[in-house]
Amino acid sequence: MTRRTLLAGMLALRIIRAAKPVASVAKIEFYSDELVNLHHTLYGAAWARRPRSGTQRALAGALPAPLDAPMTAEERAVWERAIDYYDQHLADRDLLFGRGMDEIKEAISRGELPEEVREPLSAAGPIYRRYFWTAHDRRNREWLAATSAKMQSIAGDVIPKLEKFYGMAWFSSPVRADIVWVGNRQGGYTTTKPPHATIASGDPGSADWAAVEIVFHEFSHVLIERIDRTLDKALGDRARQHNQLWHVVQFYLTGAAVQQVLKSRSIAYTPYLFATGLIDRAWPQYKKAVETNWAPYVEGKADLDTAITGTVKMLLP
Repeated sequence: MTRRTLLAGMLALRIIRAAKPVASVAKIEFYSDELVNLHHTLYGAAWARRPRSGTQRALAGALPAPLDAPMTAEERAVWERAIDYYDQHLADRDLLFGRGMDEIKEAISRGELPEEVREPLSAAGPIYRRYFWTAHDRRNREWLAATSAKMQSIAGDVIPKLEKFYGMAWFSSPVRADIVWVGNRQGGYTTTKPPHATIASGDPGSADWAAVEIVFHEFSHVLIERIDRTLDKALGDRARQHNQLWHVVQFYLTGAAVQQVLKSRSIAYTPYLFATGLIDRAWPQYKKAVETNWAPYVEGKADLDTAITGTVKMLLP
């Protein structure tokens, strides 16, 4: 790549940085940001090349559609080199937990180009804009229009329930959610310092009311911290063995909040944890303990200490 080509790409990316929120609901500002999407698209494209693509061992979600376009030979070479770079240097890192990936995402969302990804993003940026961004942005905005409208209609009732269930106040200042065409295999992930969710509009499990629950779930990662600490203390030296229990509880609590509000409006809804079979697939060992002890809690028939004590008692021999 010539210096002239790199500088042209970086100039094009400076123009991209005019991103503004597409929607705002309950202190959550939703973005469809071109550079954040490019970063995740290259990550997803790298995984799409791999034999493990689409399996439980993949770190990226499946591409919602092939990345086919009538590129010139030069454009194709530049695009493929950018994917090569992500495949060789970034794709083995989890977007949330992998060596600096959260810092890279945060910097990109601030309009910065971290040195580690500056060259591939600068080179691929104009190509992404020319061939893919219009369709990806349209998909994101369609998802946002449907999801934000539904979320707006119930947020006033769901948020007080979340505050009660978690014993934590909802956000008083704006927090950010980036909507991307393709994301991680789970369809969404959240960093908490600062609170920042990334949600894939192309994830097949993220539609209708489930999409609303996913948004609330992602930001419940901030709310669950107190319960997480209390569970760890109750588990004692077995906390590491049960290091995903807090996440199951989080799914349960946020799903219950959405379900209860929708039920009050005569809308039948099965929370994501159960509708997708996630608890049976990923955490069957916790199903009985969580259902037995947390159902009374969300129904107001038991307090938090009772729910935690009962859960731990069922799990520890």
